[in-house]
Amino acid sequence: MKKRTILWIGIPLLLLAAFAWAYHLYVKPHQSAAGVTADFTVNADSLYSQYQADEHAADQKYLGKVIEVSGKLSEIQHSGSNEVWILSPQGAAGGINCQLFAGSKPDQEPKSGDVVTVKGRCTGFLMDVNLVDCVLRK
Repeated sequence: MKKRTILWIGIPLLLLAAFAWAYHLYVKPHQSAAGVTADFTVNADSLYSQYQADEHAADQKYLGKVIEVSGKLSEIQHSGSNEVWILSPQGAAGGINCQLFAGSKPDQEPKSGDVVTVKGRCTGFLMDVNLVDCVLRK
């Protein structure tokens, strides 16, 4: 009888705790890479060539980490409230896609051809190297 009472009380408490934790993670605000120290500083040419040469090794090194990338801005794409800056390495077919963190508009937006430094979290390689939660470094 005592085990049955523990089960009838324990299981709902565990479910309630799991629901509370899931809700906490759901409403947790999304954070940019602005306040995080970069794990690596690299230029766009080097980052792209490392992914081209060995994607698995580059993922082991960069995936999920905050990196600071410097390169020539080739294009700025606007899609609703999202803004993606594309850094193009010299002679490469692809590039570095840097999705800016919502609400992190720079004071003066750079133009195509400007050299910029962007800090963001690396999410891997899909024809281009992808960075999210990016902010412009001064």
